[in-house]
Amino acid sequence: MQLINVRLLVADVPASIRFWRDVMQLPMKYGDQAIGYAYFETSSAGVELMWGDAFAAAIGQAAAPAPAGHPAVLVFSVDDVDASYADLVARGATPVAGPQDRAEWGVRSAQVGDPDGYLVEVYHQLPSADTPAA
Repeated sequence: MQLINVRLLVADVPASIRFWRDVMQLPMKYGDQAIGYAYFETSSAGVELMWGDAFAAAIGQAAAPAPAGHPAVLVFSVDDVDASYADLVARGATPVAGPQDRAEWGVRSAQVGDPDGYLVEVYHQLPSADTPAA
């Protein structure tokens, strides 16, 4: 089994497209606001946006369930957490948690939010205690 993409059910397709295209700067391979769909590529799995009610109708449901809290966290590995976080916030991402070392996770990370409340985490692995200093 191979993960090919993550589908985010969104309420405001234009706002979500702007976030993933302009703030996250992911290449959009397809986007059609009229049908409420967009697909973005990453170096691994894609990020797919779909208007929640259109997805619900496609699978025979009356309406998409409203997400509560933070329904998903998409995690991106970066070289510099502080610079990436600052860039995302400057481009319009909602700040959630600023950069900090999380020794218990072995990473430095920060989180921002998208228009639908999905969290985006940028992280970088911390050097382990047994890694020799350069």
